[in-house]
Amino acid sequence: MNTLAVTLRQTLGSQRLLWLLYGITLVLGLLVALPFYNTLKVEDQNSLAFLDLLNGFDYTVYSDFMHRSGRVISPLFSVGRWLGALYIFLSVFVAGGILLRFAQVGERFDVGTFWQGCSQYVGRFLRLFGVTLLSVIVGGGIWLVLGTLMHIALEDTLTERGLFWVGLTFFILFALTATLALCIGDYAKVMLFREDEQRIFRTYRRAGRFVLRNVGKTFGLYWVFILIGAGLFGVYFLIDDAVTMSGWLTILLMFMVQQALIFGRVVLKVWSLGTAYALYEKLPKPQYTVPSVSPIYESVPIPLSNGDIQPPVDGPGSLDRDLKRDE
Repeated sequence: MNTLAVTLRQTLGSQRLLWLLYGITLVLGLLVALPFYNTLKVEDQNSLAFLDLLNGFDYTVYSDFMHRSGRVISPLFSVGRWLGALYIFLSVFVAGGILLRFAQVGERFDVGTFWQGCSQYVGRFLRLFGVTLLSVIVGGGIWLVLGTLMHIALEDTLTERGLFWVGLTFFILFALTATLALCIGDYAKVMLFREDEQRIFRTYRRAGRFVLRNVGKTFGLYWVFILIGAGLFGVYFLIDDAVTMSGWLTILLMFMVQQALIFGRVVLKVWSLGTAYALYEKLPKPQYTVPSVSPIYESVPIPLSNGDIQPPVDGPGSLDRDLKRDE
């Protein structure tokens, strides 16, 4: 917990970094929200039915609107999907700059240095993202397939309650495996950054050994961050349920609560990666062996002072024989 407190202080001390990341997130959100708002404003035709959505989702209003204006709204959903992919890319892109910030303890935050750190490691981090995603799909997918097969096999034997617990068990195994793969991915980022490593698969395997050898402090703290994030969403939904948006004041209040949630997620992301960096520096690292390569001596003729040519040396053994012969 001491590590969490130290990295939290470092995170909160990097206000310029946090506001920069929040600004990027806000701009991406506005790229979807503003066109969507303008389209809704044109398509609602001054209908009062949309006011019902302020107090909760109403499927009837949604289905009627999509039936009438779905052709106009569909391109906006497509833009939202592309911006979602862009957001994932930016999350990978800024990881190098975040790690560089935690490596420069006590130094003033510089935007140029931050972007330089982002661009230097983005290629490796993108390849690591592919490896991590593959691990999530393969590792987590195994449990989903086994759960589905088990459900089919026991469908005529167990009650609905029993099938529910079987499905919940395999879903928990899927969640643990997927989050473990993501946790290993974070520590692989730290290794790629800290050791300037280029080999992605090897680094991911080393990160896996590191996490499993220190599973309580690495994977355990990773789940602490997941629970903190879930708690933030829980608080937001409680506030959303308690506040009735009946006017501009309450709408503004909920907007501020939403922005606070987004800023909290930014803090959580930086804090989580900074904690991974600090733990990697603190905990014992897994040892790995580098294959030994026998020295190879090139057979090169050596000219002598009298103009003759000395026969080439064939290798280490012949060099030892020549030394013994001279003695």
